[in-house]
Amino acid sequence: MIFLTALPLFWIMISASRGGHWGAWMPSSISAFEGTCVSIPCRFDFPDELRPAVVHGVWYFNSPYPKNYPPVVFKSRTQVVHESFQGRSRLLGDLGLRNCTLLLSNVSPELGGKYYFRGDLGGYNQYTFSEHSVLDIVNTPNIVVPPEVVAGTEVEVSCMVPDNCPELRPELSWLGHEGLGEPAVLGRLREDEGTWVQVSLLHFVPTREANGHRLGCQASFPNTTLQFEGYASMDVKYPPVIVEMNSSVEAIEGSHVSLLCGADSNPPPLLTWMRDGTVLREAVAESLLLELEEVTPAEDGVYACLAENAYGQDNRTVGLSVMFAPVLLLESHCAAARDTVQCLCVVKSNPEPSVAFELPSRNVTVNESEREFVYSERSGLVLTSILTLRGQAQAPPRVICTARNLYGAKSLELPFQGAHRLMWAKIGPVGAVVAFAILIAIVCYITQTRRKKNVTESPSFSAGDNPPVLFSSDFRISGAPEKYESERRLGSERRLLGLRGEPPELDLSYSHSDLGKRPTKDSYTLTEELAEYAEIRVK
Repeated sequence: MIFLTALPLFWIMISASRGGHWGAWMPSSISAFEGTCVSIPCRFDFPDELRPAVVHGVWYFNSPYPKNYPPVVFKSRTQVVHESFQGRSRLLGDLGLRNCTLLLSNVSPELGGKYYFRGDLGGYNQYTFSEHSVLDIVNTPNIVVPPEVVAGTEVEVSCMVPDNCPELRPELSWLGHEGLGEPAVLGRLREDEGTWVQVSLLHFVPTREANGHRLGCQASFPNTTLQFEGYASMDVKYPPVIVEMNSSVEAIEGSHVSLLCGADSNPPPLLTWMRDGTVLREAVAESLLLELEEVTPAEDGVYACLAENAYGQDNRTVGLSVMFAPVLLLESHCAAARDTVQCLCVVKSNPEPSVAFELPSRNVTVNESEREFVYSERSGLVLTSILTLRGQAQAPPRVICTARNLYGAKSLELPFQGAHRLMWAKIGPVGAVVAFAILIAIVCYITQTRRKKNVTESPSFSAGDNPPVLFSSDFRISGAPEKYESERRLGSERRLLGLRGEPPELDLSYSHSDLGKRPTKDSYTLTEELAEYAEIRVK
């Protein structure tokens, strides 16, 4: 038999250990399918000086000591055995050659246990060896899967069955391997302790879909009804893939929002909800819910779900759009420059509002569709509309901005910024002339008063010693050349102010004899003349 041809290798292995002392060698454990047979290889030794004429031996079950009356499995002297082993046990080895190999047939679960051998050389030369072999009766093939199976990486799965019965040889086949790969049978392999196994290998590259797949191996024995099957579930490791998540979400301000993220991975992933780099919630789970109570516009934005484990990661985002009524921001205002007024209406809302500018004094409303006057630009949730009015030389009109969407409306009278810069636009050209005239009159009066005081108080001043003095910079004599210089200066001032038409001729001259006198009814001060001119312009 094939098994017996391999036994000499076992004896060669242990022969080097022979030293003429009591000792035995057998596998510490051995397996057999129920209903088949099993051959327990055994070799023993004894002191060379004994030189027995006949060597006998006894196999015991579960105990090495005869005084305990253990069941006898085999006894060479009398062939008397325990009833459980009748017709099931026989010696394959030659005790004279120190070979104690035992064959058990039609094994059943109750035969599983420890087997001890006792050498009997006659007389007192009997020895029970402590070495023993444990028989395991099995019913399923052993499927060996690597400790880690990763999707996308080739793996080798083996099916191993005991092949220690010289009378029956198992044949192996794979179950449920379709789509995984073709099996390869390696055949019969010898183990370290002299036992034998039949091995079949299956090579394939698993996918995430193979996780949890039941892979089976079947051992059958030709010409018998014996058939044994074993299964193993594939534990395929793979990185997360997010398989469940909200699409874009719209919610009204103050409402409740739930965002769900679910991922498929092995092992389960760490799920994390984030917004703008801030972790909002995380947990090791297949799905994670983010609850937002009474949402506000500040929570509008993009939310990200990150799923990760030791084998990789995945992430997806969802946009939350919070709907709310318009809010007019403080940046809203009007400003005037020369004859142009620009009004900014800055609105934050969702959805985008319609904006209109109302001019109550003119009973006019301008909306965004009138591109000649209104320009609008949106950035995120903020809409900026600009109204431009030209030819506004008079006081700027009141402007009211109204923003409206599905969730409400808001109005605001736009304030003018830089009120001191708008003074001239508000008082108009006539008012500007009057104000400027008053300013000049005040300067002239102060200068005149100071000079009169200087003349009066000076001791060297007398009317008899000196001719009349004419202060050309302050006083003008009617008909004198200086009058034309005054008119030239006034014309320049009118051009700077943008005035139209010619003012009445102003007599700005006084003689030195009029110093200290109040003006008569026939004479005009600068203030009176300019005021009269302004009155005429107004009319």
